Amino acid sequence: MSELGAWCLIPPFITICLAVFSRQVIPSLLIGAVAGFWLLADFNPAMGLQNSVQGLVDVFKSDGAVKTILFGLMIGGVIHLARVTGGMLGLIDLLSERARIARGPVSTQLLAAAIAALIFIESNLSLLTSGAVTGGPAAKYKVSREQLAYVMQNTGLSVWSSVLINGWGAAMMGIIALQVEQGMISGEPFTILARAVGYNLFAWASIILVLITVLSGFAFPAMRRANLRAAKGIELREGAVPLVTGKPEEEPPGVVANASNLLVPLLAMIVCVPIGLYVTGDGNITKGSGATAVLWAVLIGQLVGFVHYVLVKRELSFDSYFRQLLVGYQTMVPLAVVMTLAFLISNVSGQLQIGTYLALHIDSFMPAGLTAAFIFVIAGVMSLSTGTSWGTFSIMIPIGIQVAATAGADPYLVIGAAISGAIWGDTISPISDTGIVTSIATRNDHMDHISTQLPYCLVASALALCGFVLIGLAQSW
Repeated sequence: MSELGAWCLIPPFITICLAVFSRQVIPSLLIGAVAGFWLLADFNPAMGLQNSVQGLVDVFKSDGAVKTILFGLMIGGVIHLARVTGGMLGLIDLLSERARIARGPVSTQLLAAAIAALIFIESNLSLLTSGAVTGGPAAKYKVSREQLAYVMQNTGLSVWSSVLINGWGAAMMGIIALQVEQGMISGEPFTILARAVGYNLFAWASIILVLITVLSGFAFPAMRRANLRAAKGIELREGAVPLVTGKPEEEPPGVVANASNLLVPLLAMIVCVPIGLYVTGDGNITKGSGATAVLWAVLIGQLVGFVHYVLVKRELSFDSYFRQLLVGYQTMVPLAVVMTLAFLISNVSGQLQIGTYLALHIDSFMPAGLTAAFIFVIAGVMSLSTGTSWGTFSIMIPIGIQVAATAGADPYLVIGAAISGAIWGDTISPISDTGIVTSIATRNDHMDHISTQLPYCLVASALALCGFVLIGLAQSW
């Protein structure tokens, strides 16, 4: 048991409460971490502050943490360059005008889901592209904006949280790597996460429900009303106020649409990830370093982009390429700050032995087999309240691993439960940035989007919870 006893729960309690009531993740993580170091310093304010500063510096001693933060910054540069050179416009033109994939309501929805899934490198890019490509066909074939938004967000979140070669995967591997360093779990972070995402039960349930609704036309009452309204040619309910009335994001003036400006660097990154895993794993992909592989991939993507934009197509000068790259980096600074603080609070949680304390006390009233279900519910409530899946899994994955290590629960199932809970809360939270971007991309009234997709998300969460209970109990017998 932790020598601090129940006091060790104060930092995560403060973090979660502040996040819930302030809806601000960055100050909540920072204050929670400082509170943890204050406890470790025997309530000495000066020593606690000094240790907090040193703890922040120590975050950058972890290779996994540094690589994850760098990846987050650099992917912003790649995305920004693709946008200012017409890559986004080109992809929209390719899919909507030339390929003419969307030829009816079902194919329009499947195209929206496919784009959200395939552009898994960055969530906002995925949603905005999907909305821009399918918005016109959706209006033409009388697919309601609410239905389109539900399909896009739920498919996207399910895939982004399960793919290991994007920012989500890099962040989770970095968090898991810190737990490996602390001896809470053994193995390669990539392999651990690869096994854990198999238990991302909410994601799998969500994808199944999306396919059922698209292919069968099934709808819950609120969505059915929206679909009937759209069938009459009325895109918004009376009194609805969409977040935007035009396109979600205007491209720089004078930009010429060219899909290759997005696809060339994107494909280079996707191809380089398995190569990086193979090289870092000495010929075994499953033993490779995921954080290193995705960092190599984004560096290669930038290099390929430089050759493509500057040397081959001559659309950017040497100077303008690097100026635009830095602008893209700047857009991702808030994410880098969140991840740095997430790593910091993960470290202090390990030092406080929060998982050990929780496991010893939870065990007295909860079987080890229900640990994953418990983590799923807590993560869901936290994500719902804060609107952030990233902030949620950065807190809940370390706690879940520590609880599992002491209680004897399956750590992979618990990690999957933390991820599932984080994205479940994200789908039903009205303050989720993912939900807001989805409403922007589909030109929806935001609360109409949240309320119409709520029943589907609750059904998927109930299925996931049953799965975590059944699997956990079966493993404990």
